[in-house]
Amino acid sequence: HLHKENLMHGDIKMLNIVRFRLDNGLRLIDLDASAKIVPPGGEEDSFAGVKFSSAILPPEMIKRIETKEKLEEFNKYWVGEDDDLVKKVAPKPYKEQGTVKAHYVVKSFRTGIDGKPENGLPYELVRASRSIDLWSLGVLAFTL
Repeated sequence: HLHKENLMHGDIKMLNIVRFRLDNGLRLIDLDASAKIVPPGGEEDSFAGVKFSSAILPPEMIKRIETKEKLEEFNKYWVGEDDDLVKKVAPKPYKEQGTVKAHYVVKSFRTGIDGKPENGLPYELVRASRSIDLWSLGVLAFTL
């Protein structure tokens, strides 16, 4: 139903699926990561990643950061945010033989007062789409 209304849930995982006693049907809850799906060339932009849980994310939501400059740019973007958020978005090191070769981050962002994404990240934002939910649903089905 969400996709028919051009909405992406953005955080499909077991904790966000509940069964209602009245009709024994399943429902998605926790829509704080939802976003409007805007077709390419639409009048406005809508992106995935303003909120997320890393439970089930598609590959396009992950960014490999390989340079010190890009890593500094990413970290600078999140300066001043609360400690819990900074910890959640913190780059995860990738090591080979004990040496850090790169860092991985979720392509998240924060919004300004106008509700639009703030600039300053070392990656392009991911447009809200049905495919993000479908990936999560597929992974969820696979794990059952």
